[in-house]
Amino acid sequence: MRKILLIIILFSFNTNAQQIKSWQNYTSMQKINDFEFNENIFWAVTDGGVFSFSQLDSTYFLLTKSEGLSSQTLTSIAISNDNKIWIGTSEGYIDVYDPSTNQVSTIYEIFKENKSNKRINDIQINGDTVFVSTEFGLSLINSKDLSFFDSILKFGAFTSETPVLNVFLSDKIYVVTQAGIAINKDGFSNLTAPEAWENISLNSNIPVSEINRVTKLNGQLYAATNNGIYRQNNSTWSVAYLSGSKILNLYVEGQNLYSIVGYFDNDLERYTASSLYLHSNQNQEILKYNSGVLSKIDVLPSNEIAVGSYTGLAIIGEGNNNFIYPNAPGTNSTINLTVDSEGNLWSGTGKNNQGIGVLKFDRQSWENISTSNNSSFKFNDFHKVSSSNNDVYFLSWGKGFIKYKNSEYEIFDSETTELIGIPNSNNFIVINDAETDDEGNTWFLNYWAADRKPIGVIKTDGEIISYTIPTSISSQVISVENLTIDQYGTKWITGDFNGDAATEGIFYFNDNGTLENTSDDIWGKLSSVNGLRNNDVKDVVVDQYGELIIATSIGVDVIPNPSDPKSIRGDQYFAMRQQTVNCLAVDPINQKWFGTEKGIFLMNSDGSNLIANFTKSNSPLPTDVIKSIAIDKQNGIVYAGTDFGITAISTYFVEPNKDFSKLFIYPNPVLLSSNSNPFLIVDGLVEDSEIKIFDISGNLVNEFLSIGGKTTYWNCKDLNGKYLSSGIYIVVAYDSEVNEVGHAKFAVLRK
Repeated sequence: MRKILLIIILFSFNTNAQQIKSWQNYTSMQKINDFEFNENIFWAVTDGGVFSFSQLDSTYFLLTKSEGLSSQTLTSIAISNDNKIWIGTSEGYIDVYDPSTNQVSTIYEIFKENKSNKRINDIQINGDTVFVSTEFGLSLINSKDLSFFDSILKFGAFTSETPVLNVFLSDKIYVVTQAGIAINKDGFSNLTAPEAWENISLNSNIPVSEINRVTKLNGQLYAATNNGIYRQNNSTWSVAYLSGSKILNLYVEGQNLYSIVGYFDNDLERYTASSLYLHSNQNQEILKYNSGVLSKIDVLPSNEIAVGSYTGLAIIGEGNNNFIYPNAPGTNSTINLTVDSEGNLWSGTGKNNQGIGVLKFDRQSWENISTSNNSSFKFNDFHKVSSSNNDVYFLSWGKGFIKYKNSEYEIFDSETTELIGIPNSNNFIVINDAETDDEGNTWFLNYWAADRKPIGVIKTDGEIISYTIPTSISSQVISVENLTIDQYGTKWITGDFNGDAATEGIFYFNDNGTLENTSDDIWGKLSSVNGLRNNDVKDVVVDQYGELIIATSIGVDVIPNPSDPKSIRGDQYFAMRQQTVNCLAVDPINQKWFGTEKGIFLMNSDGSNLIANFTKSNSPLPTDVIKSIAIDKQNGIVYAGTDFGITAISTYFVEPNKDFSKLFIYPNPVLLSSNSNPFLIVDGLVEDSEIKIFDISGNLVNEFLSIGGKTTYWNCKDLNGKYLSSGIYIVVAYDSEVNEVGHAKFAVLRK
């Protein structure tokens, strides 16, 4: 077979946009799918990437797509004799990481196969041969040059392309498939020939319908089945241990046989718990695990037992169990993001009993705030978060919301307020968005409020007022999703009539500055009848110029003047036409970041230019489906939330300074060579700075406008398009009215 191989240098990605400094993925690495232990280091593959843990110094090392992996949904791992880490993925990629060079080599052969399912189920290594079990066969790869020895698609009488679960390498090759066990026959060197394999078929040779793994103890073959642990004696199979149990894995160490038993919930249709057993003279339950499924088993030189779990790598010793996993988000389902005034990232985690509280990231470490560590939390189902000014809001699915300010928590629910929740369950209060206005009042959206009061306000004195939607707008209970407040004090709300998705366009409300007086309130509704491209509005944001940007399932609309709600334009963001836009955010220089079903679209301020389209194919994004975008404007970081974790994009788009007191130039000196593509970074700018470059004699070398924020960059070329000569140069920066001026020196060295 043809070998398809790509070498990726870690931390080096072509982002198609010079403004991007770096990428970093943040993922939960608690769910251990497989692991290896080698030279005092654990290597584990998870649903969020790879981590290693050194027992010597307790340090972690992480690998995700931002460090060069081809995928983050990883299935299997093995270590070759030259200490390279072989990693299998759910998509069919095989990544080979070399710790000595910090490089990843990706084998695309299996991924490129024209098959519906190309998942790598297992990797085992014997000598220089790598055995790769897939959903359509078994591949044998040379670990030295990554070429393919063989690909075996049919084993004896088993149906061609029967999925292979794993292999056990002993005196023979034991291949565990969905049809049973295949064992290579003596005297056959061509393993691709079906006749080279003996079959042990399910239901006939062995009276079970599922085999998950096999191993050997004292020369006898044992099988993990859905009806207990079976043992082969000559050609006869019989139950040895745990009759009737679903056995997921087996492991032998010395004279000891270990197993993992799974407990299947038929209503949920998944395994919800599992146990680790030792089978010596009796069945001894070592660990009962109620948080999911245990995976691989290993016995360490210290005689401790290591086992993969949903909450880290469990190390089981005498009298204590320790769970190992890196500091990271507690879940990959980061469905909603916000950044507070101090640059902290917050994330909601779920609803319907799937939430684990809220996540906080301070650009250094992650914290999971929940009922387990905070007495102010009575529940964990926080599906959304929001922030404005110095306030952060944790929005729950059914229990109101919590306002977090100055390290204090204030709860607004059915016990502390008179808010009415959903029909037929009035204490079930879902708050979908909240925002603080310029006067310090907190506005919130009460999803599907039975009293037809979808929007309310908490005044600065603590009084709560809720507003009834006029029957002229809707006589029904409406669900409300997203809220933004424009410069005129108008609250723009996405919503619908069915308590489902935002499919009725946009509602708007203005109290005219009189919170208690409802007689002067203005209500309205925009839909496709008024000029919206469609009613399926996903998000709405006011940009820095006061324009209302409307994200829909088929593109983007704009209301240039929100005081005239019907001044709708549909042609401004032409590149977004027909795109399903799930979310959007505006950066410090008024560029728009659109999260779509096809990645992130970055557009300039007025929407006339598509700057970049980042996808999982051309960037470290783990998926093309973007659920939420939030921007840390102080530090120029764009956070994208997905079902596979969070991606942080570090940019030069930072909020401008108020003066030039912190003007800074780097790199300094600038090194120019024939093969370089240098950029000089000018940091510490005010808004809309103008910049002039002079040589030491005072001659103008170049002049240009900043990109708008605190930082801009320059290609080190003069007005004639030529690179600068070696020497000392002066940067002079000033605002548009020349009220503020700053200057700095830098050197150029030509090689």
